[in-house]
Amino acid sequence: MRKLFNISKTNKADSDFNLDQVLEKNNLKYSELDFAESEVDVIKAFQSLNKSLNSDSNIIRNLRSILPQINFNPILKPVYTAILTTIVFFVFFLLKDSTDQPKFAEISVDTGEKITLHVTEDLTIYLNSESTIKIPLELKRNSKIYLDGEAYFEISQNKKTTIVADGVTFKSKDSNFHINTKNNQLVAHVSKGSVEFYNPELPKSTQFILNKNDKATYNPETNFIAVENETNINYLAWHTGIIEFNNTPMYSVVEDLAQHFKIPIKIEDTELSKQTLNAQYKNLEIDDILDIIQSQFHCQISADGSKIIIH
Repeated sequence: MRKLFNISKTNKADSDFNLDQVLEKNNLKYSELDFAESEVDVIKAFQSLNKSLNSDSNIIRNLRSILPQINFNPILKPVYTAILTTIVFFVFFLLKDSTDQPKFAEISVDTGEKITLHVTEDLTIYLNSESTIKIPLELKRNSKIYLDGEAYFEISQNKKTTIVADGVTFKSKDSNFHINTKNNQLVAHVSKGSVEFYNPELPKSTQFILNKNDKATYNPETNFIAVENETNINYLAWHTGIIEFNNTPMYSVVEDLAQHFKIPIKIEDTELSKQTLNAQYKNLEIDDILDIIQSQFHCQISADGSKIIIH
């Protein structure tokens, strides 16, 4: 690179400037330039153009026919050479940057486990059970984090963070939000700030800004996206350990408990399913919660081997 730098500083005003001579003077050959295959073509083109500058070009001949008294060679050749040198340097660094593939750290969480990843001071990721995330070892402006499963993101920084899940792109620089790609669909919910939500394969009309309490549901098979307002915070129970009900009908309570604990629960008492529950359970197992419900509603709870029955 030092030799290349010296070449760029060569006096371009010298009418005898020739790239081949300069490279020879610096003990540098075209074959020594370590470019990728696509970049070798650029060098060959450079060589061909540089040699053509030593012969009368059509441009110079045309100018001579108009102003025969002026010798344009000393003027145009250094200009052409300077421009071509600039192009080669630009292509070199552009292709070098594009061929540097990012390296990722891949983290997977086993069934029944969850972990917290403090990626930076301004980015924390909570990864749920049976989930995998790929994080670039070097976070740059255009870096992407890839999620397969369920995670909660806390972002507080000036530049946007990009997360890709199920082909959908999320971008945000100051927000808290949840993404879940399980159950053959993608669900995203924002609890703070705003998040850009879009699928690059779909028209721009399908791009959304999700704000606090917005929930987006995306079906990859049909490319259907639905956005609605959702205030139920129990979708984060796996992260917070808190399950909360505020005047919630028992049939909805049962649905939330079944989803959180991954256990089928059925209410056989129609009247009981209509009653409401006000409660908050923190870091309790399903047996403890059901014992409280049984005591509060004076109901019976049993199991038949495949599901829990409340009657």
